[in-house]
Amino acid sequence: MESFHWNKPSDTPQHPMEFKSRDQWTEGYIIVEELIELLEDEKSTDESIKQKTDALQQFREKARKALPMAKQELSKVLTTPRQEAVFLLLGDID
Repeated sequence: MESFHWNKPSDTPQHPMEFKSRDQWTEGYIIVEELIELLEDEKSTDESIKQKTDALQQFREKARKALPMAKQELSKVLTTPRQEAVFLLLGDID
């Protein structure tokens, strides 16, 4: 049976983090990359995978809580109806 291979975001062409060094990656991006590395390593323990999964869930919850304020702040700096329409279509504002 052929083993499964995860496509890490950093391996994806034209990904926003592709041209950044690891020290410039976001916290969430680093957690995702590390979790994928654990999943691909057959020697990874269930405990290490669980710890990284918990870290990713906590990070996403923190981001979800910060999102309404970020959307509100973005709305304040949009200066034209065209800008507002673009960000509305992208789902970046409500």
